[in-house]
Amino acid sequence: MYTGSNPSAIRSRNEIVRSFLEALEHTDLEALSVKQIMDATDLSRQTFYQIFNSKDEIIEYCLDTLFSGFLSHTESQSVETLCDAAKLFFSFFDAHRHTLELFIRNGKSCVVQRKCREYLRDSEYIRYDLRGARSDSERDFAATFVVSGMVAMLEQWIRQTPSDPMTAEHLARLVCRITGTKESAAEGD
Repeated sequence: MYTGSNPSAIRSRNEIVRSFLEALEHTDLEALSVKQIMDATDLSRQTFYQIFNSKDEIIEYCLDTLFSGFLSHTESQSVETLCDAAKLFFSFFDAHRHTLELFIRNGKSCVVQRKCREYLRDSEYIRYDLRGARSDSERDFAATFVVSGMVAMLEQWIRQTPSDPMTAEHLARLVCRITGTKESAAEGD
């Protein structure tokens, strides 16, 4: 995958990603060809392979960008409790729900889960007090438990039927209730 800073290559990468996401709206990932992606751009197939090695690499890039954006967003937020973390998590990903749905619908939920764990487990986002964790090792396991649960809820939320919709706020409050976590004093009940 291209990681340089050449403005022309970055424009090409953005155009490929845009075309890819638009194509996923109406074509399954397995049936989607690089030719179809590139036909919707003014770029050549050669350009595709200079930027990405595969369609899966586009998904990896999109998720890297999304989770990096989430971590940047969390830096300016106060996360004192699991309840705060859940609110921040679900409200951010609500805005990106459609993109995640495209990937999950195309059998890439394992990639979404892996990327989420990869980015969140060691971030400051999860560094509030983890109840009952007495050592660094226990905190690592507790953080893994929390992140895995949040990711599983995110995936189920994205897959939910339109007849039984839950809002991001409702989901965050559910996390608070099932874990017995109070909202931070700044948030109130």
